Amino acid sequence: MLSIFVIVACAGMREKNEEKAGLYLKIGASHFENGNYPAALSALLQAEQLDKNNPVIQNTLGITFFARQRVDLAEKHFRQALSLDSKYTEARNNLSRVLIQQGKHVEAEKEVRIVLDDLTYTSSEKAYINLGLSQFNRKLYTDSKETFFRAIKVARDNCIANTYYGRSVFELKDYERASAALDNAIGFCQKALFDEPHYFSALTYYRLGQKEKSIARFEEIIKLYPEGQYREKAKAMLALIRKSD
Repeated sequence: MLSIFVIVACAGMREKNEEKAGLYLKIGASHFENGNYPAALSALLQAEQLDKNNPVIQNTLGITFFARQRVDLAEKHFRQALSLDSKYTEARNNLSRVLIQQGKHVEAEKEVRIVLDDLTYTSSEKAYINLGLSQFNRKLYTDSKETFFRAIKVARDNCIANTYYGRSVFELKDYERASAALDNAIGFCQKALFDEPHYFSALTYYRLGQKEKSIARFEEIIKLYPEGQYREKAKAMLALIRKSD
């Protein structure tokens, strides 16, 4: 009789911990969405302590560590999520992204192919983007162009898919088509303050010999993206163009 009461008590405690873990998970996810990564990690680590066997917590920790540029810890938590649920396709896709970041392209492609084989996965554009990034990083630009085009067919307004479709075409030296693709990507990326398509659009116009359009694009980068990663490169290109006139 005593052992029965102990078992019931343990089950009740476990349910209570899982409930609290779910609350911390929601808090952590909310902080992540607002860009407060330290607060997100604090909440998620508390969730993990309360429920170590929750694959969603592990996956969310992986995403947060990736945002903090700790790819080693991100990989650890994505693998842990998959060890808890081998059919957790979102975690597998996230793992492939980490592997791409680490330059482990063979393993990354293996994982992303498994993701694409899951016909129930509702975010296939994410998998195509990861596959495309792996191909792009290996300079397989014809392949990456086709893969990013597939992503666009699934999610027409996806910023990354449109940007890297344009960049793939740019690397293939089809500057007319690259120009149209990158200008299209700018419209999808500007709200996210993602300046990459703006920069490569400017470069494309420069390669086409359309200096005025190129200058206008570089100037827009400086004006619209004060914290952008391409701001200094845009300044350098403007100086180069003006010096050559």
